[in-house]
Amino acid sequence: MKRLGMTKVGVCLLALVGMNVVLCTSAVAQNYTFTEWATPTLSSQPLHVAVASNTQFYFTESAKNRIGGVNLATQNGQNPITEWLLPPGSMPHSIVLDAVGNLAFCAYNGNFLGVLNPNSLPNSPFTYYMLPTAASGPIHLDTELDGVGSPEYFFSEALGNKIGLLDPTAETFTEWSVPTLSSTPRGVSIGAGTQVFFAELSTHKIGMLDTSTNIITEWTIPSVRQVEHLHYVNGQIYFGDLATSVVGILNPNAATNNVTEWTVPTLSADVPDVYVVGTTFYFSERAAGKIGFLDPSQQAGTLKTAKQVQTVATPVVSPATPMATTLNHKTTYVTPTVTTLAGVVTGGFTEWTIPSSNPGPLGILGQGSSPIFFAEYFGARVAMLAPQNTKSPSLTASGYAAHSEEGMPVK
Repeated sequence: MKRLGMTKVGVCLLALVGMNVVLCTSAVAQNYTFTEWATPTLSSQPLHVAVASNTQFYFTESAKNRIGGVNLATQNGQNPITEWLLPPGSMPHSIVLDAVGNLAFCAYNGNFLGVLNPNSLPNSPFTYYMLPTAASGPIHLDTELDGVGSPEYFFSEALGNKIGLLDPTAETFTEWSVPTLSSTPRGVSIGAGTQVFFAELSTHKIGMLDTSTNIITEWTIPSVRQVEHLHYVNGQIYFGDLATSVVGILNPNAATNNVTEWTVPTLSADVPDVYVVGTTFYFSERAAGKIGFLDPSQQAGTLKTAKQVQTVATPVVSPATPMATTLNHKTTYVTPTVTTLAGVVTGGFTEWTIPSSNPGPLGILGQGSSPIFFAEYFGARVAMLAPQNTKSPSLTASGYAAHSEEGMPVK
């Protein structure tokens, strides 16, 4: 756990790739195109996405125990979607791509963290680690490099009320109990140095664990009822409220006026996730079926103060036994639905209504400023939002883009 000088490679770094800062004018000056793919497995309830490049992204299928992957290379107007079948009862939630190209995810019902190599086909190496706390409900994770340059994973235990660290190199778990009881920790985002931020869904709070001191700081956010996910970028914490139409930014280094809040134009939008590009951010509106965008430079927010409390937590270290196997996969070519439309501009906000019916957008992520990928939980689809003139990649003659080999059938 020597974290000084480590390189962070989790979802927050993806938000800065290329540093193509999106201005409000670039988000509204042209039409945008929605590209939507129905998952080959029906009623899959996709939750979160991980982005490998602007031509490849992955997602979790929580209801069907699968990891999916979409390649944007086209063949006869179709895209290959590969699905890997997980152990029964896994219920995968959050997913990230680590520094060596593996997919790491939380299995909420299975009570394990899994690591999958998606680039090795037809039999994909898969390693999983059962958590030491029984029925802990691992639900969200982020990744960075440890002191020897190997991936490690911080995660939340929604039912266990803990923040955990899996170090595969040392084969250890470390767990810290959240001071607020029954807080239901959810989103995790690795910050600067030894900081790890997390959301507390059942409270009005955002927490931070400092692994060098084992101090957990909790901020009570004034107008927020349920923060599900958050992202640390450039010293700021960006978040949305699952129960209201509030999005905000927490400055953890300020003592007063440390929260800026904005109210999304659509009432009862239900904002489960945000994706930050420079100083602007996109967000999903689950109840409204929309994707939103905010440029804070174009609309002032409301400054408020979040009270903070600090508590020393006792870390508990347990062995992490790797269980290695391979996963079967199936590749299906899917014809996407493509729709072009303009967003609705309100001040610094832009909102796009997702074309398909009852989408329920959840996890949202990108690769630089464009395109933006997201999961449609209710609609059993995954999707991409990009400016209308964005060129689609072509099918390549080698590599995963051209791979269509099937392993044993996914049932």
